[in-house]
Amino acid sequence: MKIKVLYIKPIDVIGFRKSKTFSTTEASIFPNPKTFYGAIFAAYLRKNKLSVDDIEKIIENKKLSIIGPFLSNAYGEIFFKIPTIVKQNEKTGKFLKAFVDWNFSFYVNNKKLQGIRYENMRDLKEPKRRYISLKELEKLKIGRLDLDNEICEIYKHESKIGVALKNRKSIDGMLYSLTYYRFEENAGFAFFVENDELNILNELDLIKIGLKGKLARLEIGEVETSVFDKINDNKKGILLLTPSYFENGLLPKQDGNIIAIANYKPESIGFWDLKNNRPGEMFKVVPAGSVYFIDGDLPNSYKENFTDKFQEFNFGRYIEIKL
Repeated sequence: MKIKVLYIKPIDVIGFRKSKTFSTTEASIFPNPKTFYGAIFAAYLRKNKLSVDDIEKIIENKKLSIIGPFLSNAYGEIFFKIPTIVKQNEKTGKFLKAFVDWNFSFYVNNKKLQGIRYENMRDLKEPKRRYISLKELEKLKIGRLDLDNEICEIYKHESKIGVALKNRKSIDGMLYSLTYYRFEENAGFAFFVENDELNILNELDLIKIGLKGKLARLEIGEVETSVFDKINDNKKGILLLTPSYFENGLLPKQDGNIIAIANYKPESIGFWDLKNNRPGEMFKVVPAGSVYFIDGDLPNSYKENFTDKFQEFNFGRYIEIKL
């Protein structure tokens, strides 16, 4: 199928802030979908002199539906966070794909889950590669693990630590990390455009994103891909393309047909409260790249968004993959 792609290309170095406490050692994280929805709708609001209530109605009714963020290189190729089911042998460099271990099980919140195994459990490590291309993902989707050791260099990042101030005095326990992204020329972020009923994206050439509202250029393209095709097998994997929020932490409210999980460590994210012009509450999500092994199809409530909340920002978007 052909699908429209939105490219967001930073003109300058950009940074994103994540609140922390002094005791936290957690690493900085990639910007979440709502960050970009906010940037797009802020520009649309200013251009059309709309109210915050107007924008909230547009979002609630999904008049604009974009899936991402992913990364794009200077040639428009799209890259995704490498799935958790892919590991690498430290000695041989061989890539391995996980499968369900039917001889081992454990419980999470009274839910029985099977373990995860690899062809060879020795010398396993996380891959040196952090991202997988769209073409590689299409192969993985149908059960083919065809990766090389080439590392995609789309951006470089650096982090700086700061202390929150109030009346020129530091606030106890408020340490924050500033992560800056320096993209290669003509590289940036990418989103699949599912719906743009109001032609919002055609009205905008530039948006402001990240700290200090750095400018980014918007471009529209198109790709041919099979990545959203369904898998006919009864047992299959659900690979998260965007983060998911589950009220029970790792497990969704309806978890009956989940048989195993290979997930990245949960991440803490937060939204900006546009109405009150202040940071919103922090919460944990299951990161993109995590995989849920299921038997059968997802319940109807998860057919489009595999998440218990934030569907309007396309949290929990996924593809089916062959086990």
